Amino acid sequence: MISAAETMLIPHAQNYFNELSHGTVNLQIDIHNAMFTAPDTMASYGSDTGVKRDSSIDGTHLPMILAEEVIIEFSEAIDWSKYDLNRDGSVDRLLILHTAIGQETGGDSNRIWSHFAMFQKPLTLPNGLISNHYAMASLGSASDGFGTAMHEMLHQMGAYDLYPSDGQQTSIWKGVGDWDIMASGNWNDGGKTPALPMSSTKETIGLYHYQNLTFDWQQSTDYCHGPTININPADSFLPSHKIRISNNEYVWIEYRGGNNYDESLPGTGLLVSYQDTTIAGYDDNELNVNNKRPYLKIIEADGNNELLSGANQGQASDLFTNGSSFGSQGIEIRNHDGILVDWFAEVIINTAIEISFKTGSCSSQFTINVPDHAITTLLNEPIVFNAETTMACNLENNLVSTDGRLVSINPSQLYPDLPTEIEISFNSAAQHNSKTRLTGDLSCNNESRDIDTEILSLSIIPQDGEFSSSIPVTKDITIAIPIESVGSGSHIFTYTIDGPLSRIASSQQTLSISETNSMLMIEVQPNGLLSNNMIVNGEIEIMDSNDNKWMINVTLTAESAVGNSLNDYINPGQLIGLACLFAALWVFLTIKDAKSGNTQVVEETTILPPTQPTQFDAWGRLIDD
Repeated sequence: MISAAETMLIPHAQNYFNELSHGTVNLQIDIHNAMFTAPDTMASYGSDTGVKRDSSIDGTHLPMILAEEVIIEFSEAIDWSKYDLNRDGSVDRLLILHTAIGQETGGDSNRIWSHFAMFQKPLTLPNGLISNHYAMASLGSASDGFGTAMHEMLHQMGAYDLYPSDGQQTSIWKGVGDWDIMASGNWNDGGKTPALPMSSTKETIGLYHYQNLTFDWQQSTDYCHGPTININPADSFLPSHKIRISNNEYVWIEYRGGNNYDESLPGTGLLVSYQDTTIAGYDDNELNVNNKRPYLKIIEADGNNELLSGANQGQASDLFTNGSSFGSQGIEIRNHDGILVDWFAEVIINTAIEISFKTGSCSSQFTINVPDHAITTLLNEPIVFNAETTMACNLENNLVSTDGRLVSINPSQLYPDLPTEIEISFNSAAQHNSKTRLTGDLSCNNESRDIDTEILSLSIIPQDGEFSSSIPVTKDITIAIPIESVGSGSHIFTYTIDGPLSRIASSQQTLSISETNSMLMIEVQPNGLLSNNMIVNGEIEIMDSNDNKWMINVTLTAESAVGNSLNDYINPGQLIGLACLFAALWVFLTIKDAKSGNTQVVEETTILPPTQPTQFDAWGRLIDD
């Protein structure tokens, strides 16, 4: 079995990271020369509960038990200090290989799904070291499991999943698909030749192989001309290019091809992607779960958005070819406000690739900022946005509503360097639970901003809030949580329960909110997880059909004799360590009674005592004071 691990990892992992880093990384792989036989059966470590992978009824992540057993077994036999790369007292790289077939490669529901996870509590190692996290993959999947093993190790370096990674997700969207190992690209060539990471992932793990592209426009007879990018596919090193389109949104331009791993991509050529770093989900590694609000998506050159809709996982027509364009012309690129970028790029391909940037105005004097993503309003509520200009102007309104209502703006006068709040109003109220698109442009001194955004109109809208209460330590109980709202009438919303609260609480997945009844009923079942004076934190996330959300922060205190509510809140800090050094410790093991894609990053939640609390982040990592 040791030879099987060597065959899988040496030299393949070294070659992979050499290609990934353009030769700047020398990956050292140490394979421990002893095996561990697990004391329990496969099902003890890999059984599923409903849609929750590798989980017990009480929410325990079962493979973590196995990882703890392995580390304890070898705690004295390994020089762990070699793998504390930044000398902070914590082991940075640990991959555990089990000998069974992974569930992600077709194993049954008792198999372990390959994953990266944070221990609920750090494990103590000799010489004052600790182990905070681990990656686990399958040796039983042989070479087909290579891509998954690399995927999980990249998590230890800080990379995020780029597909809907939550096992409870039902989305058919595959994120950026086969173009990145952190989506479905770990399965390229059956897992034997995984995709390299895209440029945004490389940046996340500390490989800054890109150039920031800024625009210095020069007037010409037709357009204002900006920079030109020249890409020669024959060059050994091809940096990508990053364009900022708002404070937190970027367009990436990169060439894919010219190395052994890109040979298994859907195609070779010019790939363009869009990144939105305002998306929530960093703490629990659920960034790219919603195709309506992606953290990273491919700008599909064929314009059919089949990758975005989940119809495929990437194809050659996603790449930009000779004569194509993107930006404000050709394939449109909009920011999360629905505002079209004010430049476009033209692609010319001969022996090399030439990308030329143009715009209609050499100096941008007019900016607007509308609500992010889709908008939810009351039936007759105006939409408020901000506008600013460097030269005075009267705003010209060319906006239309697809439901036929007339659109007006107020005020219409802008003054130099004075941010102005503008209201967009309609000549009549909308129908309840109706959607319309607001499209068109606003112009100031012949400089226009093109808008396309969706509006959901509701008669009643929930509000953010907080709730605290006491609960029994052992007894099941129903809790009524009041939901504040504005408006009138009623509407049905969906909601989820997140955080440690989700381990002891269950409820319906829909909520009817009205003027007369806005109570959310949740069933609390302690499941033996509580003790006296424990505090359970959680969030109730209410969502409408436009994916707008409202949060209710919940704090429950377990008391043997339930008394008054307690308002002591313990808020887990937010921390994700993005280690950018490279090395690995590889441990593999056998599992007794082994019976017989995508991978999963596990969020481990904690229930915290109120006295001298130990603070963990959302992945269960201890936060230093």
